[in-house]
Amino acid sequence: MNVPFLFYPILSNVRNTIHTNGSCFRLLSAACSQRSYSNKPFQPFTVVKQEDGSEKKKRKTVIPKITLISQDESISITTLEEAEKLSKRRELKLVKLVDYDMKTERPVYKLMTGAEYLQEDLKQRELRKTERDTSNAIKGDKVLIINYNISEHDLKTQLNKITKWISKHYEVKVVINGNASNMEKAESVYDLFEKEIIPSIGRLVQKRRKGDDIKFQILPPKKQKEKVS
Repeated sequence: MNVPFLFYPILSNVRNTIHTNGSCFRLLSAACSQRSYSNKPFQPFTVVKQEDGSEKKKRKTVIPKITLISQDESISITTLEEAEKLSKRRELKLVKLVDYDMKTERPVYKLMTGAEYLQEDLKQRELRKTERDTSNAIKGDKVLIINYNISEHDLKTQLNKITKWISKHYEVKVVINGNASNMEKAESVYDLFEKEIIPSIGRLVQKRRKGDDIKFQILPPKKQKEKVS
């Protein structure tokens, strides 16, 4: 092969470079030749040979990790077993703060002293109480006007409607349109409300009569106070 005269200096420099760094080049080539690569995906198991020579796949045991917060607020990733050993060595309490953190996909624990643990427990109780009070607060009111001649079927339909409102923490204001000549019928409708509502749905309050109408309110049932242990 004839090489143009113009490229002679370049080829000469390349040969000198290879000759000068020959030992480095050979070492690099040897290292590359010994390196092996695999395009196979990672398998969560190991292959174990049986006595008869056959191979059996044995699944690897994956130990779940946790996020651990120390007393100085430093964060580390470890196993629950190691965190428990650490808490015993330091005579601290290992407290779970979060069951599952969506960002890290791990539960979160913290090392605390006895005093810190009591303080955190009180804090969580106050938080639960606030959430409970907020969820039980009256969201608004609904008004229901019915006639004293309402049929039994229609009355049951209205009771179902009231049940849904009460379950969503609404106050229901009820007006029974009566008749001056037959108020006993209006009272019997109220008695049906009292019979159906009080045991399971809610509380009837402020019953009053105004002209030919009977008015009252239905409130959600009172929540029993949580016992402090």
